[in-house]
Amino acid sequence: MANSFGRENTNKPKRVPVSGIRDIMTVYGKDAGFKYYWVKDKSDNGSRIQRFIRGGYEFVRQEKGEYVIGDEAVYASQNNGSIIRLPTGNGEHSYLMRIPLEFHLEDKAAREQAILDTEDAITAQGTSGREANEDGVYGSVKLNRV
Repeated sequence: MANSFGRENTNKPKRVPVSGIRDIMTVYGKDAGFKYYWVKDKSDNGSRIQRFIRGGYEFVRQEKGEYVIGDEAVYASQNNGSIIRLPTGNGEHSYLMRIPLEFHLEDKAAREQAILDTEDAITAQGTSGREANEDGVYGSVKLNRV
């Protein structure tokens, strides 16, 4: 947009309508050796956060401004060592946590194995009649794995 002098104003931020979509949760400056998650804890005693900590997650702390959150960094804290969090409404917050990538991959493999074990139990072949086999299974179920 040209100003009254006929020149473009290149310093003016792009206008975003009030009802427009804003990117407020994207994290810039992440370390490639970690998987990052926003963790919301609705409980009064922080039990969900404690489960994540016991699982190997740690709070992401702002050190010298290396993390930028969202397009406009509205909630960025400039305090070194402060935990990064965003308000999520109703007085609640989401906290940025991370886990080493190797632990994330182990957890993912364990979840996938649990799904396969459940599917194997569901599709276990039983006898064709009304009498169950030694595992107490009769009949059959078929699943198409994609």
